[in-house]
Parts: sequence; C-alpha cells; structure tokens
Amino acid sequence: MIIKIFRFSILALFIMLSSCNAKVKEEITLETQLNELIKSFKGNAHLYAKNLTTGQVIDINADSTHKAASEAKLYILLTYAEQVINGSLDPTNRITLTGEDKVLGSGILRFEIPGNQVSLSFIAYLMMSISDNVATNILLREVGGIKAVDKFLKNVGINDTEVKGEVYKGDWITTSAMSLGIAAQILARPEKYGYSIKAAELCKRIMLKHYEDNGLARYLPWSPFVEEATTIKENEKYKPVYAGIELYAKAGYTAGYRGDVAYIKTPKSEYVIGLKCTDVDDSKPLNASNEGFQFSAEVGKLFYEFWGKN
Repeated sequence: MIIKIFRFSILALFIMLSSCNAKVKEEITLETQLNELIKSFKGNAHLYAKNLTTGQVIDINADSTHKAASEAKLYILLTYAEQVINGSLDPTNRITLTGEDKVLGSGILRFEIPGNQVSLSFIAYLMMSISDNVATNILLREVGGIKAVDKFLKNVGINDTEVKGEVYKGDWITTSAMSLGIAAQILARPEKYGYSIKAAELCKRIMLKHYEDNGLARYLPWSPFVEEATTIKENEKYKPVYAGIELYAKAGYTAGYRGDVAYIKTPKSEYVIGLKCTDVDDSKPLNASNEGFQFSAEVGKLFYEFWGKN
C-alpha cells in the first residue's frame, strides 16, 4: 500500500511539473518567436501587448515616442464619443465642406463638392472605416481642437502623447506603442479609466466598420465584411469561419512607418496590441507586400495563436 501511494505521489508530481513546464514553455515561445520576427524585420519595432484575461504583458521598446499615422485617430474618436454621450456634441450636426478642407492621403471627402453637407456621425465613420483625412481634420476641429484631445488624453493617463496639428497641415501626433495600448484598453475596460461605458460602446460600433485587413487582421478569422458574411442567408457557410471574434482596430502608414492599435476579443480571451514600426524598409510600395504590413500581419498571427485561441 505504501509503495502504491508513493508511486501515485511521484506520478502526480510529474504531471504537475509537466503542466507548469508546458505553461512556461508556451510563454517563452511567444516571446522567442516575437524576438525572432523582430530580428528579421527590416525596421524598428515598438510593441505593447496585454492579455486582459491573464494579465500577461509584452513590452518591447513600448514607451518610446515617435510621429504616428492614422492609428492615432483613435484618440480623436475617443474624445468625440465622450462628448456625444455627455451631450456636448450632436452627431446629427451637418458640416458644410469647404475647399480649404481638402488634403491629400486616404479618404473620399476630398473629392466631394465644396458646399455640400455631411453629418458629424458619418464623418466619424469615414475617419475610422476608410481613414478619411478630411473627415479627421473636421472631427478634430469639432471636438474642440488640439486642446480638447490633449485634455482627454491627460484625463485618462496618457501623458506622453502630443497632438500638434491636423493631418497634412501640421506635425500631426506623436505617441508611443504603450499609449496606443492604453487607448485600446479604454475600449475594453472603460470604467478603469473613468471613461463612459456608453462612449466605449459607441466607439466600438464605429470601429466595427474598419476596412483595413492587411495588417494585424490578415491571418485572423475576421473580415471587414463579417457582418454581411454572417447575416446574409446566402453567406451562411461563412458563419463557422467568422463566428466568435470581435476586432476593433485602426491602422496607419506612411513612408517608412507602420502603426497599429487593436482590441481583440475571442471566445477564449481578450487582449490589446499597440504597435509602431519605424524606419521601415521602403523598397516595396505601401500595399500588402510592404515590409511593415507583413510584420504587422505576423505579429497579429502570433498573438492570436498564443492568446486568442488558447
């Protein structure tokens, strides 16, 4: 009897140690694969990621600040949604477009005829869905400009970020991967930052219409057309592919730079990612083959494999 109990104890200890080792190995493997990916990347990576389910944090040069691109439009959206919910901003207000509003870059409002009107709500959707630069500048002005966004950022504890001007009309925004990650956490845990739950829900409704999937989303079971794929009867076959994952993200890019911010919720976990890629190899154009786009896609894939599926 003593021998049997001893053998059972040894077996139980072995199983427990194996389980612990497997967990440690899994965490090390994620970091190891990230480090390997970064070594082969033709650029500099700045990454902040947090698993909101387990508390695990990945921090790779996350607190260094650099000029951002369109991913920083999330800061303007958060400011806008807060004002809409507290009643200081009416999303049905109609904005009259002017010739001076036109700027280069992404979007379609620059092709609209001056004098035509667009609702403030639609402007917010255009900013986040197709990264419309005209819409961004208008929304920045409507929420109260640089001072209003800067005040919001300080209120939620984002202190390293500076709003300097409008898109293509100034120095734009400087921020860090960590601050992008905090902004994503506001979407997931608004009460922790003193942010309105209703405002966070408004942000997420708008961000569901994000039409960029070359980066973090490329290898995820998600599509910009996920709503159509899961609600139209003819597309029922796609439901098993897209069911169960929520992605709220914003991407940004310019010459030599790629940025991403995302809050990702799966049936298994919730996590956020803030990513800034500087000094990116510009030998390829700004499309899916761009070095920064490919790196972002691989980062998204790794975190989904380790955090989203397990």
